[in-house]
Amino acid sequence: MPSFTLDTNCIIDIDENRPAARYVRALADAHVAGRSSVAVGAISASEKQKDGRLIENFEEFKQRLVDLRLDHLEVMAPMLYVDVSFWDWALWPSPEMEAIEIRIHDVLFPTVEFHWKDYAQAHGLDVNATPAAWRWRNAKCDVQAIWTHVHYRRDMFVTSDDNYHRRSDALVALGARSIVTPEEAVAWLP
Repeated sequence: MPSFTLDTNCIIDIDENRPAARYVRALADAHVAGRSSVAVGAISASEKQKDGRLIENFEEFKQRLVDLRLDHLEVMAPMLYVDVSFWDWALWPSPEMEAIEIRIHDVLFPTVEFHWKDYAQAHGLDVNATPAAWRWRNAKCDVQAIWTHVHYRRDMFVTSDDNYHRRSDALVALGARSIVTPEEAVAWLP
């Protein structure tokens, strides 16, 4: 049975009824039917919402999944980052976990500093600012999305984000296995 990881854009596809929504819904339906394993990363809860705010607690994200009829999907914990991930839905990072994350970060965002402190200093920002600058936070969330997919050893990372697709060979070499669009993912359903 194939396993799929939906990135945040897949959730947005459903929420905004974008053209890819029908493919994402087909994947979610295949999960219910037992024809696939479909998961979302808990890091999606840390992304800026379309109204520009951040979700305040993980229960709010779980309710969003209910509202979008995606609450039956597996939810995978990312690495713990203060003021980014949620304490009750994150993994305490080991040095090995961080080593892979750094390599993924360097592939996806080679011009963005890995640590918030370094990013803030390089861009003249207050290191104590909460939340962290959107550009850095978005990069951290994107890295954690694919890191979670790799960590849980899933088959296909489903995304419409071209940044992942342009760098798919390097990400596959780091354990991503396969990066596909929602439409391509549906073709792999049994």
